[in-house]
Amino acid sequence: MGTIYCGPLAEQADTYSHEGYAARILPNGAETGTWNYATREFTGYRAHCDCGWRGTTTYPPTDRGEELADGEWDRDHLRPLIDAEAQRHTVTAARLLALTRSLRASLPTTVDEQGRQVLTERGRGALDVVQSLEQLLDELPGE
Repeated sequence: MGTIYCGPLAEQADTYSHEGYAARILPNGAETGTWNYATREFTGYRAHCDCGWRGTTTYPPTDRGEELADGEWDRDHLRPLIDAEAQRHTVTAARLLALTRSLRASLPTTVDEQGRQVLTERGRGALDVVQSLEQLLDELPGE
């Protein structure tokens, strides 16, 4: 069983067709994603993807080697697919600014013991997100 990315842009990048796994390299040089009694002895791991992509590095036949092979698939194959798709989707600063204004206007409030309107705990968390977005907007280069 491998790894399937299900996060942002997964559908657009068709990541469901890119299940990654650490294939076992058998003593005869064959590589397999099947782990059973017949494949219990192996010499290392290599990153693989169901789409046919193969990593270039042989990792040791250890838990750490398996992690490194999985990491290579993520870094060298999956992330470039997602990043390429992300480049096709641009959100303008104006749209983000409109979103922050809308979020600020809808922050949940309550009344405290002195009768003052204050943000709820959820509202304070949402405000942190709004402020982070506003900070990112402030850091954008001028056009």
